[in-house]
Amino acid sequence: MNPILEKVPTFPSNSFALKEEILPYIKIGWHFHPEFELTLFTESTGKRFIGDHTDNFGPGDLLLIGPFLPHYMRNHEIYYKGEPDLRIRAIVIHFAKDFVGEKFFDTPEMVSIKKLLQNSARGIHIWGKTQKKIAKIMENMLHLEGYSKLMSLIDILQIIATSEETKPLSSLGYRNSFAPHDADKINAVFDYVLRNFEAEINLSEVAEIAHMSVSAFCKFFKSRTGKTFSHILNEIRIGHACKLFIEQGSSVSNVCYSSGYNSLSYFNRKFKAVTKFSPLEYRNRFYKEPKV
Repeated sequence: MNPILEKVPTFPSNSFALKEEILPYIKIGWHFHPEFELTLFTESTGKRFIGDHTDNFGPGDLLLIGPFLPHYMRNHEIYYKGEPDLRIRAIVIHFAKDFVGEKFFDTPEMVSIKKLLQNSARGIHIWGKTQKKIAKIMENMLHLEGYSKLMSLIDILQIIATSEETKPLSSLGYRNSFAPHDADKINAVFDYVLRNFEAEINLSEVAEIAHMSVSAFCKFFKSRTGKTFSHILNEIRIGHACKLFIEQGSSVSNVCYSSGYNSLSYFNRKFKAVTKFSPLEYRNRFYKEPKV
């Protein structure tokens, strides 16, 4: 498994790191780093975990993640089965707090960006027209060097800082309590759950993967993710259910059993607790019949 602390490569000729990633699937597990991270996904689908936030991700997702905020993106299982037509493509920017000088963001002109960087400690999702505008700039940055490349990043931060099309991801109360030696345990647990959430999952089996007793594992998991294991499992299952409703318009009963639940009443209750809609309301609201 990958270590929880990621070392981001830097080069003397640049004040920040910019890369285009094209891979068959996402390979790094639950991790953090001291740099800010701005990631644009152009091809890829899966689950994202940022602090205590859980949701699906797909093409167009644009995320700003603050220093030391643990995060984990995992593709849907089909990506790991050698499908030749599937790949991920992302543009990723890493930059340190002082990448343009220690006091640069303390100047009066930079007050909005300084606030943005402080708020990124929870992770930020950028959407709408703001996302589209920034996506074009990031694509263009792949072909820039020097001053133009640097100013493009400053422009991006200003656009995000002054936009209303953003939302925080982790809860206000989330606190990172990870230690490097936790990496293997957390990655092994998430890997198991994301491969098996459609079937019944026994808590004792999951605890065994982490080499802990059930009670010790429950305390460990909540202290590291900010949520109980059952809460995370429900969010993963409900996220999958939402995907089935939106993409396939499947019946409530089919989605229930395909998402790892064996009780319709329990599924209905948990689905509404997460989405604020009943499963049928959600399907009717978000599924669009394909045009013939």
